[in-house]
Amino acid sequence: VAQCPIKVNVPDFRSRFLEAYYGRYLRPLKDYMVGGLEFMIPFLARFPAPYNWMMNNRYMQHFFRRWVGMVDSPAICSNSLKQGMDARGVSFATAESIAGLSEQSRAQSVIIVQDAFTSYFETQLVLDVIDLLNRLGFNVLVAPFKPNGKPLHVHGFKAAFEKAADANTEMLQQLAASGIDLIGIDPSMTLTYRQEYIDDKVRQPVKVQLVQEWLAGHSEALQQKSEGLTQYSYKLMAHCSEKTSAAASIKDWKQVFSALGQTLELQATGCCGMSGTYGHEAENYDTSREIYDLSWSEVVNDPANDGILVATGY
Repeated sequence: VAQCPIKVNVPDFRSRFLEAYYGRYLRPLKDYMVGGLEFMIPFLARFPAPYNWMMNNRYMQHFFRRWVGMVDSPAICSNSLKQGMDARGVSFATAESIAGLSEQSRAQSVIIVQDAFTSYFETQLVLDVIDLLNRLGFNVLVAPFKPNGKPLHVHGFKAAFEKAADANTEMLQQLAASGIDLIGIDPSMTLTYRQEYIDDKVRQPVKVQLVQEWLAGHSEALQQKSEGLTQYSYKLMAHCSEKTSAAASIKDWKQVFSALGQTLELQATGCCGMSGTYGHEAENYDTSREIYDLSWSEVVNDPANDGILVATGY
């Protein structure tokens, strides 16, 4: 919708169509698996070994491919985000933890809004972001996890999505009322707050910035930390959601790298082929690989790019 000249909201009418269609016909099992993932993952993550065994066992993989319609499901990280936060002395953003901050600490604070993909499947990435922000001189808090609802919207579970969005918005509005900025790591999930969430006119919008948007607004703090850093050059393969729905944020990445004395080149690529859970659906596997081969494969496999490629999004 961000790039459509007449603002046709394809994700919204697609979601509405799927809701109506599957109100008449049976849904595939994979839709329930994907739609319910955000709600199940906190419980599965308490004991990740059984889940990971199931996802890595070749017989179970065959079962999921044939009968569930899903392939290459990722493993849950064995190191939990809570353990990593405790080791770093980082707290969850609650009314009590925020009230205990001094005025100066609050001015230097930022709240990371969790998403299921990075928090449970790429936990170290969240911890790396916390470490980076801490080293830049910011006080980091992490919002308690609540389902974002994006998978529900994609697969046409509109009623369930609205319920999840209402609950999440209520929590985020309470955190935003503290005056502390909210940021998200994964572009697709973070941009949901300014797109799918505002479709409902009753729900009040909540501002959650992409991490680079927020960092670009603190260029002075970055420049102060750039002294002594070795200069490197990188190539960015940006997420499709950023390029289409928040195009200006791509330039923010260049500004962030530049403030830290680094060089960033924007690599021209199309879709990586995953498109959310599309690439995980067995019926789309071959097409997903073909899409990847159109532009990403050549760049990733170019020896000249070894060690200098960076990418955003889960």
